[in-house]
Amino acid sequence: MKEKIKKFLENGRGALFALFILELVLTMFVTPNKYDDKTFLDSVTGTTIFSYVGPRYFNWTSRFLIEYALCGSLKISKYFWILVQALMVTLAGYSISKIFVNDNKTDNNIMLLFMILIYPLNVMNSAGWAATTVNYMWPLATCLYSLVPIKKIWSKEKIKIIEYPLYILALIFAGNQEQSCCILVGCYILFTIFMIIRNKKIHPFMVIQTVLSIASLIFILTCPGNYIRNSIEINENFKDFGMLTFLDKFALGFTSTVGLIIKNGNLVFCLLSLIIVVYIFSCYKNKLYRIVAVIPLMSLLILNYFRSITNTIFPFSGELRSIVADEKVMITAANSNNLINLIPIIFSFAIIICLIMSILLIFKNLKNNIAILVFLVGLSSRLIMGFSPTVFVSGERTMIFFDFAMIIVSLLIWQELQKKNDKLDKKVQNRVEILIKLLGTLQYINVLFCILLTQK
Repeated sequence: MKEKIKKFLENGRGALFALFILELVLTMFVTPNKYDDKTFLDSVTGTTIFSYVGPRYFNWTSRFLIEYALCGSLKISKYFWILVQALMVTLAGYSISKIFVNDNKTDNNIMLLFMILIYPLNVMNSAGWAATTVNYMWPLATCLYSLVPIKKIWSKEKIKIIEYPLYILALIFAGNQEQSCCILVGCYILFTIFMIIRNKKIHPFMVIQTVLSIASLIFILTCPGNYIRNSIEINENFKDFGMLTFLDKFALGFTSTVGLIIKNGNLVFCLLSLIIVVYIFSCYKNKLYRIVAVIPLMSLLILNYFRSITNTIFPFSGELRSIVADEKVMITAANSNNLINLIPIIFSFAIIICLIMSILLIFKNLKNNIAILVFLVGLSSRLIMGFSPTVFVSGERTMIFFDFAMIIVSLLIWQELQKKNDKLDKKVQNRVEILIKLLGTLQYINVLFCILLTQK
C-alpha cells in the first residue's frame, strides 16, 4: 500500500493532490446560500431546473449549460458543489502542469501550487460562492483542460480513447462562457493554422474541437437573451455605452484592467512583475532593460502597497492612483481638452508594453514564444470586457483568465530561472521561492478568514 501511495504521489501528482485537499478544506466552510446563490436555489426549489433555466436563453443569457450546472449543484447538495469546486481548481492546476511543465515536475508543481494559492479566491464571493465559481472558475478549469489536446497533438503524444469525450465535454462547457469561448476559438484556430504550416496536414480532433468552439461562439452571438440583457445593462449601469466607438471600448478595456490591478493591489500581477525583475536583473546589465522591467512592479508598489508612505512624501501621487483606478471612460468629447485625462490611457498602455517587452527579453525571440502568447491571450480575455456594458459592474471576477495567464507566465519564467547555474542566482532564486511560498500561504489564510467571517 505504501508503494502504491508513493507511486501515486510521485512526478508532481503529490502537489496536485495537496491542492485538492487545500481547496476542499476552504470550501467545506462555505454555505452557498447568499446573493445569486439564494436566487437560483429559490428559483428551482419545487420545480424542474429546465423550467427555470430554459426561458432565460430567450430573455437573459446564453449560459444555459453553466446555469443548469449551477442549479443542479445547488439542488443536489452544497457538498456536491464543494467537491466539484475543489476538483475544478485541481483540474486547472493539472492542466497547467500538463501543458506547461516539462521537466522536474515535482518541484515545479509545488511552485505551481503556491502560485495558484496566490490567486485571491475570495473574489469568487462577489455574486455568491456557487454562482461565481460555476460561472468563472469552472469555465477556466474546463477551458484549460480542453487545451491539453493541442499540446499533445503538437508534441505527437498519444491521446487515450477515454480522453476524447472528456476533452469534448470540457470544451462544450467552457465554450458556454463568453471569455473562455473566445480563448478557445482563438487558440484552436491559431494552432490549427500552425499545424497546417508545420505538418502540411491537420489532426482530425483539432478540426472537431475548432468546429465545436466556433459553434459555441455562434450560440452565444445568436442568443436573443444576450441582446435583451445587454440593453437592460446599458440602461441601468452604462447609459453612454452606445456612444462609444471601437477605439473607446478598446481603450476602456486597457484602463479598466490596469485600474483594477492598481486599485486592488493584484497579487498575481505583483508575482509576475517580481519574477520578471529578478530574471532581467540576473541576466541583463543593460540599464534600459532593467528600467523597463521594474516599471510595472514599482507602479504597483508606489500606487498601492506603499501608498500611505508615498502620499505623505508626494501628496499628489494619491490623485494619480484615483485617476488611474477611476471607473469611467477616460476621454470624452467633454474632457478631451484636458491632458490629465490622457494619463490613465498612457499609463495603462505603458505598463502592458513594459511587461510584453520584458517577456520578449526573457524568452529572447517571438517565434515559439509560448509565454508571450499566453500573456496576450489572457490579456485579450479581459480587454474584451471593454466591449461589454458590465465592464465595471462585473468587477474583479472577470480578471480570472488574465490572472491565471499571468500565473502561467510566472511559472514559465521560473522554469527559465531554474536553468541558470550561477551560485549567486541560486541564492536569489531561493529567496524568491521562499517569498512566493510565503505569499501563497498568507493568501490562503486570508481567503480562509474571508470565508469564516462572511458565513453564518
